[in-house]
Amino acid sequence: MVFYAVGDTIRMRSYTKPKDPQTQKQLANRKLHRELNLISAQTKQLRQFCYKDIPSYKNSHNAFIGLHKQFVRLADLDAENIYQNIHWSAGNRVGVKSMSVLRDVHQCLLKWHPGSLNRASDKYSTAIWVMRNLTHGYWEWDLNAGIRIDGEAQLKVTPDSWQDEWLMWLFFYDPTIKKFTVDKQIYVPEGEVSVFKEYTPNNKTNWDMFEWIVEDVVMTRMNKGR
Repeated sequence: MVFYAVGDTIRMRSYTKPKDPQTQKQLANRKLHRELNLISAQTKQLRQFCYKDIPSYKNSHNAFIGLHKQFVRLADLDAENIYQNIHWSAGNRVGVKSMSVLRDVHQCLLKWHPGSLNRASDKYSTAIWVMRNLTHGYWEWDLNAGIRIDGEAQLKVTPDSWQDEWLMWLFFYDPTIKKFTVDKQIYVPEGEVSVFKEYTPNNKTNWDMFEWIVEDVVMTRMNKGR
């Protein structure tokens, strides 16, 4: 039974469990939410760094989940490939032009070429890399991997995982204007010791939709007073 007050009167009614139609759309949305919630929990420090202070969201956790759910929906992406759709930087500035992963039993290196450096402060920007180990299912990242100019960073991996299947992101953070560049993604197949990828303006994908979707979602929420 449910007791409730109407003025000074206490009333009572029976409780009816709400019907759950469990449509395919509902089930898919719940699964996506669970996956994003798990990623957010596993990457708290990274998520807080990248998604703090986004207008109309109370915290970085809500921003990370809410924006990615809208991104997957509005860009009509495959929610099953959640890691391929994850965006870390939420930036709209030009980022890395090419990057490569070189690895052997002794060391694993990530090398990058940033392309155009348009601002005087670009040379002080910090390189940030994120790795999802798809083989063993864990995350690694470095929020201060190096300076934006052509460089390289040692990857933090265990000796038994250097040949694993990886998915990696690279982007830069400019502390002067407190802005991120667009993050770029590279796939490293299991057993591959050398992988190179170059990014050009002609390679437009759904990935490039993230920034304007973020702006649109934030503006809509602010107009609704959320």
